[in-house]
Amino acid sequence: MRHGIMKPFQLAAVCVLASVIAGCTIIAPPSAKRSDPAKNTRTTGPANRSKSPKASHTHLTGPAISPFVSLSNYLAGRQGTITAAVYDKRTGKTWIYHPGVREDTASIVKVEIMGTALWNAQNAGTSLSSTATALMPPMIENSDNDAATSMLANVGGAPAVARFDRAAGLTATTPSTQKYIPGTTLPGWGLTTTTASDEVKLVSKFAYPNSVLTTAHRNYGVNLMLHVESDQRWGISGGVPASASVAIKNGWLPLAGHGWQINSIGWVRGHGRNYVLAVLTVDNPDEQYGIDTIEAIAASVYRQLGARA
Repeated sequence: MRHGIMKPFQLAAVCVLASVIAGCTIIAPPSAKRSDPAKNTRTTGPANRSKSPKASHTHLTGPAISPFVSLSNYLAGRQGTITAAVYDKRTGKTWIYHPGVREDTASIVKVEIMGTALWNAQNAGTSLSSTATALMPPMIENSDNDAATSMLANVGGAPAVARFDRAAGLTATTPSTQKYIPGTTLPGWGLTTTTASDEVKLVSKFAYPNSVLTTAHRNYGVNLMLHVESDQRWGISGGVPASASVAIKNGWLPLAGHGWQINSIGWVRGHGRNYVLAVLTVDNPDEQYGIDTIEAIAASVYRQLGARA
């Protein structure tokens, strides 16, 4: 069964294209040695350089412009507010569709809670508690809300998550302090607000070596995201062959006056690809509509990041 926030217990583009794809941005690392997207600086992107004067025909793999460009007509016709970001490890570039747009996390905040638990254990120089090791798998693999609520209390609540967020470079994410979503008995942590860019930074802390999480803790988190239950493997896995590796976490939440919040974040590897993708959507008329939007984006990104510049 899928769990989430639906029920109490079950729950860039290049600047000249800005008029077509509003607010698309490209971010590239200041040097080839720094691939952590949390440390990237905003530029128009460095030109591809050959590996040596004798190999001037050799280019970096990956598209030269935002992989969201080819989706402009499709996205213009979709309902709701859509924002997305992708970090391509091979080129060190991050592309953002509608940068700065903040939306509710729904259940993708569970990755933040997991990161907080792991970070807390590191700082204390201890192993995960027996409580954490019991709660983490159902929280991530089954998206169990009760496990997430207990886990949030176990790590120290929203203030502790906020401290982890700052350490991880999530500058536009605000953990919710509400117990319930107003007018419902749904857990209030689903109203944590974030951006697609911050979610890419978050997943990257699990995907790639960094100073925030140890290799053992990164691998632990990725393993849980690789084993989410089968009916929750939609979203950024759209268009990705089954033989590729997809570490994923999704969120879905009906919002009064705003339709459905449908989100998907994760890490895709295999067949020449290695990227982190986050897509946030709100004001969807129903759950499946949001899923369809995300999967169309995911399939296009997978194709684009397999192309040569």
